[in-house]
Amino acid sequence: MKHDKKAIGVALVSSIFIAACGGGGGDSSGTDAAAPPSNVLNFGAGSPTGSEGSCSAVTDGVNWDALMTEVCPRLSDYNLFTNAGDPTAGPTRGGVPYDLSTSLFSDYTSKYRFVFVPEGAAVGYTPSEALDFPVGTVITKTFALPENTAMRDGAELVIETRLLIHRADGWIALPYYWSSESDATLAIAGKRLTGLTTVNNQGQTLSFDYSVPKAADCTSCHSIVPDLAGPDDQREQVFLPIGPKARYLNKDVTYPDGTVYNQLQYWAEGELLSGLPADFNQVEKAAVFNDETNISSISSSELNAKARAYLDINCAHCHRADLTLPPDYAGPAGSSGVQLEYNRNYDDSPGKFGVCKDPVAGGKEGYPYDVIPGNADESYLLFRTETTDSRHKMPELGRSTVHREGVELLRSWINQLPRASCSPDP
Repeated sequence: MKHDKKAIGVALVSSIFIAACGGGGGDSSGTDAAAPPSNVLNFGAGSPTGSEGSCSAVTDGVNWDALMTEVCPRLSDYNLFTNAGDPTAGPTRGGVPYDLSTSLFSDYTSKYRFVFVPEGAAVGYTPSEALDFPVGTVITKTFALPENTAMRDGAELVIETRLLIHRADGWIALPYYWSSESDATLAIAGKRLTGLTTVNNQGQTLSFDYSVPKAADCTSCHSIVPDLAGPDDQREQVFLPIGPKARYLNKDVTYPDGTVYNQLQYWAEGELLSGLPADFNQVEKAAVFNDETNISSISSSELNAKARAYLDINCAHCHRADLTLPPDYAGPAGSSGVQLEYNRNYDDSPGKFGVCKDPVAGGKEGYPYDVIPGNADESYLLFRTETTDSRHKMPELGRSTVHREGVELLRSWINQLPRASCSPDP
């Protein structure tokens, strides 16, 4: 691999396992911007030169034909990386790295993200939803478990690479498991890895199982669904990427050549993104939260913003009742009454955030309401984020360990909400 500190995960599979697209495990139930880099305007990718639609075609660049027509057995068949054995760096010409300001928790894994768009095509800007990726887009995300989450540039176990491919008939999700040092193989039915360990930022050693998702399970998190009360012919699901929204991409990143630049501006100046507002102040910017965030040192307003971003990226793909798409669409858990979109105004409807709301989608003795302002210890929402019991945990899919830093963020957020009695007046 490019970095000898990383190690590909090999021979850790104990069984075929059905998992979720949200991440690792779980059971089945302000830097000033510098000038743009010299290659910022060169996002074009090579053209296939082999037999059309063949996984084994020899291509000058990305194997677009295979990506648009085939389910290939090996990740290397698509020629997405210059070093087929390293999916964490060096995308083939046309691939652009990206990062998110606050990320979906996936069992403490680091994530390496790239987007590939066919030459001549562009991504459309949208203010709140995931960006409008054209047909032909490929999004890759590689998951690697660090030995110590406080030293993510150290040794890592590279486990899987997931592809989202936007074909003419819609998105397709394909998981690839790194079964050897040199290549990842298709894991259409998923894989389970047992006994993985990492040390978190507090120095605690964590041990857990990790699951590569079953391809068909990706719709559980990536699809918004129609109102079941609507006409049958209007119940078509909409498949959407979760992370690449403008608010999470609106941040400076350091590119491989050392240039520091805002991602959205980089994409726009490279003609990869169209429609970005000329007034950049119009572009929403989500708060940054990661495991290094010192929660005790931030203001109440910062705490609120970070908690809202965390709830949005981890929960709102299910807990939503479309604010931007037709009102007959909602997330799979939107009907529960908990709706956690980042662009929802908390002051207008605190009940949508679980405040003094009965936990109709679950419930446990000792937790009478989803959120009790000032009382995190008796709030069911917090309990659900700090348990691994499949009957109660949230998210339901995509994790098998507890994100301790995220739990403390939500605990602090609930406890700083103005105390109020949720009991009805006598």
